[in-house]
Amino acid sequence: MSLVPRLAPLPPEHEVVRVPLTGTPVPSRRIVTCVRRGASVQPPIARVLAALQRAKAERVPSG
Repeated sequence: MSLVPRLAPLPPEHEVVRVPLTGTPVPSRRIVTCVRRGASVQPPIARVLAALQRAKAERVPSG
């Protein structure tokens, strides 16, 4: 058994079953990004930052 973050890609040939954790407290993690001033407009960096924002929006209840 292992804890694998939802953001971690799993190759289709691996026979892994993800089972969501339940209970209190709910497992969480903090992800922090740091980029040089102006670098966030570079396409590869912008894509990563946008993907992290989408993942956050999917996981964090609004309100």
